[in-house]
Parts: sequence; structure tokens; C-alpha cells
Amino acid sequence: MKDIHLGKDSAIPNRHDPSVLSALSRLDSRKKSGLEDYSTILNGRDFWTSYEVSWLNKSGIPQNKILNISYSSESKFFVESKSLKLYLYSLNNEKFDCVKTIEDLIKRDLEEALQTEVEVELVQNPRDIEGEWSSLDQLEIDRIDSHPNSLVIEPDEQEKIVENISCSLFRSLCPVTAQPDWATIYISYEGNGINHKTLLRYLLSYRNHQGFHEECVERIFIDITKRCRLDKLSVRANFLRRGGIEINPVRTTPGYPIHISREIRQ
Repeated sequence: MKDIHLGKDSAIPNRHDPSVLSALSRLDSRKKSGLEDYSTILNGRDFWTSYEVSWLNKSGIPQNKILNISYSSESKFFVESKSLKLYLYSLNNEKFDCVKTIEDLIKRDLEEALQTEVEVELVQNPRDIEGEWSSLDQLEIDRIDSHPNSLVIEPDEQEKIVENISCSLFRSLCPVTAQPDWATIYISYEGNGINHKTLLRYLLSYRNHQGFHEECVERIFIDITKRCRLDKLSVRANFLRRGGIEINPVRTTPGYPIHISREIRQ
């Protein structure tokens, strides 16, 4: 952590520089969160979108696209967001003959840094906006806790239901700078019902919790799994962008579809 760019003044590279990419250890992150014993059930992907990707064509004219990248939650490393931003800035004054060339370069650099397969695409239009889900936002609760506590979550009396619920009130803090990160949490599950008020109280307890986006999603997934008798579960966080980059981690039970779309505020 002491070697990463986050929380430090960093010069913007003028030329292509993959050395600025910082890879963080998933195992270290999970140990910090007490989740190292659950690694085998943390199935999913990390989806990243950058809206500030630019380079020059062969005539020196700027080109812009939206960058989508994703990689498995089973990878040994995940990328640190500020380092990705600096890396993408390092491409701003480089000349490329076509989109495929820069896609291949970004893919190669990320795969070398993260030591895993990375999907990369440069597109003109953003992802489709997510449809309506059953929102927890308007529920009345009497308090929130000062830190996440899985014991708050209670099963409901309903048995064997299929439900899609969301909460757009989620906030956590950067583990290094303590700056706020805002997200909508999407939870899909099959099994015994989850009490909505206790789930909302639990999600809002992250308000002053410091953790990377991936850590927060994995902890939510594990805490729900431990407290509720579910057959299937998917937890997705659509974090609002910072520095032109949005991060959307998804964790699911094995075999559950991994779904990604754009939250309306993104």
C-alpha cells in the first residue's frame, strides 16, 4: 500500500507508461476484511468503465472512446483506481492507427500487471441503464450502526421467494484518503426472504467504513450468505465515477448469471 499512487501527488505521464499501474493483492485485501476463508465461494467479476480515454490518430487528431474492462474475482490482483487513471492519461499523446491497436495495448499492459486474463473494449456508447428494482430507499428505520455488523440482517418469514432489491443510499470511504464513495447496491436472490428493514440498516452502516469497492461487495455477499438461507445470491455495486472511472464489482453464487448494466446516476 505504501507504494501506490492513491493519496499522493502524482505527475501525469506524457508518454505511454504501464509502470504506473498498481496491482493490489486480493488475498491481502480479504485477510484485512476477515474473508480469506471464503475465497472459494466469491465467484464474480470486477467491471470498470472509464469515460476519459483519449489518444491521437496517425494525423495527430484526438480520438475519444469509452473503455470497458473486466476480469475475474479469482484473479490474484486487482487494479488500484488512481494508477489506472494515470496509465490511461499516459496514452493521451500517443498515436495509434486504429481502435484495435490501442485495445490490444491496454489489454496486454493490464494482463501483465494483474497476471490474469482481462477483457477490454473501446465503445462509442455507454451500457444500457438498469431497469426498475424494488428499492429499500424509502423504508423507515430508527437508526444505523457505526460499523457493518452481519447480525443486524434478519431472515423474513417468507419462504422460497425470488427477489430483486436495490439501495441507492450506499456510501463507504476510501481506505487511504477517506473520501466518500457513493453507490447503488443491487441484490438478487432465491430462497428464504430477507427482512428489508434490517438489510437497509446493515447497508447504511457502511457509511463511515473504509474499504475498497471490491472489499465492500465481498463483505456484503458473505454477510448475507452467513445470515440467510439462500439458494442463489448476487450482489452488485454500481459506484459513481471518480476521475472519470466507475467501478462495478459483482459477486454471485456459482452458476448464477453475472449481470452488468449502468445505474441511472452513472
